[in-house]
Amino acid sequence: MSALVDWAAALPVNALYLLVGLTSFAEGILPPVPGDVAAAFLAFLVARAGGLWLPTTLAVCTGSVAGNCVVWWLGRRYGTDWIAHQMVRFRLVRSEDKLASAEHKIEDAYERYGWVALFVSRFIPGVRAMAPAAAGALRVPLWETVAVLYASALLWYGTVTWIAFKVSTDLEGVRRALSVFARDAGIVGTLLGVLFAGVLWAFWRRRRRENS
Repeated sequence: MSALVDWAAALPVNALYLLVGLTSFAEGILPPVPGDVAAAFLAFLVARAGGLWLPTTLAVCTGSVAGNCVVWWLGRRYGTDWIAHQMVRFRLVRSEDKLASAEHKIEDAYERYGWVALFVSRFIPGVRAMAPAAAGALRVPLWETVAVLYASALLWYGTVTWIAFKVSTDLEGVRRALSVFARDAGIVGTLLGVLFAGVLWAFWRRRRRENS
């Protein structure tokens, strides 16, 4: 690990920005890749090299969403079942059933709540990986998918990189803070999804009474 840190520290800041973007692009295509950990680690290196938080965050988000666009196209062209099968085939994931379950949850939520479902799914572990594929399979317009995923990525990765910059002198501190953030964000994302569903359900019942 120390050798990798020393090697990266010798790179120019602009090269580190590019490395951040390319790594995030790969994570956007291959969701099982630990993108949050990689983004935090690379942001940690950028901070140590004297880089800035904003371009680091933009590099992460742009790379990740660009990768998501590839998955969106694959979902639109071949369907989510094909993507899940390929992931199992290449041993990126162990169970195809879990991916299928996540995809169905996203599709059902999108049918009811629209783009909000895509936004919230980015913060729910076990579901967010299939969001771009499900959007493609549902024929969600690319511009809408990009806008929603970029907004959620800015919120998510903006916090991840901020943590890395905040604790840029202690890699172990970054890991601990990231672990707490990922856990809390997953809980908050789930609660927001449930709360939003409850609000819409109450609104729907009220409208139904008024029309009856």
